[in-house]
Parts: sequence; structure tokens; C-alpha cells
Amino acid sequence: MRKILSVFAVAFVITACNNETKTDTTNEAQVKSAASLPYIPGYSASFKMGNSEYSSMILQGSWKDWENNTMDNMKSWLADTIVAFHSDNTTIKGLDSLTARWKRGRAKYTSVIDSIDAVIPVYSTDKNENWVLVWAREINTKTDGSKDTASVMETWRINKDGKADLLLQYDRAKRKM
Repeated sequence: MRKILSVFAVAFVITACNNETKTDTTNEAQVKSAASLPYIPGYSASFKMGNSEYSSMILQGSWKDWENNTMDNMKSWLADTIVAFHSDNTTIKGLDSLTARWKRGRAKYTSVIDSIDAVIPVYSTDKNENWVLVWAREINTKTDGSKDTASVMETWRINKDGKADLLLQYDRAKRKM
């Protein structure tokens, strides 16, 4: 019986040491990976592919609802505490304010055509946060018939409730076609 217990004790210690080594090696690899970068990322250097359902939520909610002028649908996927940093350097806080802003903005156009170049769901393993990155092109037809085009990049954070609570939006200067 003592021999069996001794074998189990040795096996436990070896397994525990092996697990510690793997964890230390993983952390070491992450530190070495970040250290080999010419800059140390301020937020995170530890991402993996995220939940593709969040990509669908952002494309349907933000992009398709903008294109179709149905911004009232936003309440189903945006957090009440949403903060949006728009490409025109304005910051909007709160779901109602953002909805009103987007409705005013969309009313300037008779038509919007969006094309998505890429949508990438990512998960920050060290921050435990989900994000969706969108690269797109947009053609807007104004009420006077003139058209604007833009290349747009958006970064959306998804909170623990599965709702978007932060938007970082960037675009290149729009120009008439």
C-alpha cells in the first residue's frame, strides 16, 4: 500500500512540476514575443480569433441597419453605456444619444451602399475582452444627388453581456465622386 501511495505522490509531483513548467514557458513565450516587438503594445499583444457571432451582430446592427436606415434596431445589440469615438472627432455617450446622432447623420443621405472588405472577431486573452474589427467602403448619396465615398475602419468592444459598449471609428477623408 505504501508503495502505491509513494508512486501516486511521485506522479503527482512530476505532473505538477510539468504543469508549472508549461505555464511558465507559455508566459515566458508571451513576454519574449512582446519583447521582440519594436514597441511594447499598451493594451495587449495577446489575441486569438474571437466569436464569429459578434461579427454577425456588428455587421447586421451597425452596417446593415445604417444602410437600410433602421437605427431603432440598435437597442438589441448596443449597451446602454455605449461610448462612440467617431472619425469626425466627436464622442457620443449613451444609447439614446448615439441613436439620435446616427438618425440625424443617416437623414442626410438618400442612399447608402456599404461593402465590407474584412470583419475579424478577436479575443484578448490577457484582458478577457472580445472585439470586432471591420474594414469597409461606403458610398453615400446625399439628398442633392452628390456622392461621397469613404474607407472606414471600426473597432468594437463587446462586453460580458454580449453587447457592444465601445466604438472606435476611423475613416479617410471623404471625397466627391
